Amino acid sequence: MTNEQLRAFVAVVERGSFRAAADQVFKTQSTVSAAVRALEDEFDLQLFSRDSYRPTLTPAGKAFYPQARKLLGQVQSLETLGHHLAQGTPPSLALSLSAMCAYPLWLETVRGFCQRFPQMRLSINTQHLSGVLESLLKEKADLAIGPHTGLDERFEFVRVGAIEMLTVAAPTYLSGAGERILSQAELRACPHILLSDTGSVSPFDHVHVIPGGQRWYVGDYQMKKALLVAGLGWARMPAQMVQTQLETGQLVALEVENFTSCSQVPIYLIRLKDLPLSELAQAFWQEMIVTVR
Repeated sequence: MTNEQLRAFVAVVERGSFRAAADQVFKTQSTVSAAVRALEDEFDLQLFSRDSYRPTLTPAGKAFYPQARKLLGQVQSLETLGHHLAQGTPPSLALSLSAMCAYPLWLETVRGFCQRFPQMRLSINTQHLSGVLESLLKEKADLAIGPHTGLDERFEFVRVGAIEMLTVAAPTYLSGAGERILSQAELRACPHILLSDTGSVSPFDHVHVIPGGQRWYVGDYQMKKALLVAGLGWARMPAQMVQTQLETGQLVALEVENFTSCSQVPIYLIRLKDLPLSELAQAFWQEMIVTVR
């Protein structure tokens, strides 16, 4: 059994076909097929059923996959550690942060953690919707911080806080905005400003939208807020991000019929179950948990 065989097997599982797996591991389709076949021959097991158009895991394959995934993660961690030791580079921590957490309550935890590990190289990538978890699945981040969207049995997660979301617009955008309940019909023709999904594999659809309504998409909350203040649309925003604009009257909170105009969104610290954490990521995980308790 070799790392290449395991990588080929895991790639077929996660990409759904031998052709897609070949693109992921930069090999030919025949090379990937041969690697998987050699793995099956070594243990005298059939890992995939090839009766249908797409390969599907057999019961043996389903039991084999999580352990193969875990072992590959351990090998990668060891390789990374070896390179760091050889080059004398500092330990690193990569976080995938939901865009709605731009003003998170956990910054004090990060401050204390950085003081404990002054040589740490910290990388924080801001993502939205499926991009938050995709960074974990593609192993571009050690941990993620974001809402429950997309979480399933592949992830371990613990709640670390909540973000208040408000529906807002400029006070002159709609007649009586902020003073009466608006109908969905009134807003359907008004641009609902949304953040684009930053994922590239399986993007999520937005949840809090009006069916059939006009939608505009932007890349970050700062542009979203600028369009709102300019009176060019309406949107849900993290309360902390628009607190000043609400106090100065540049924006007002809206109440819309049969719509989640205001809500508390739980925020979670997230990791992949089958991918071992580095010592630094494990320490950050534990410190976050202790802080929220």
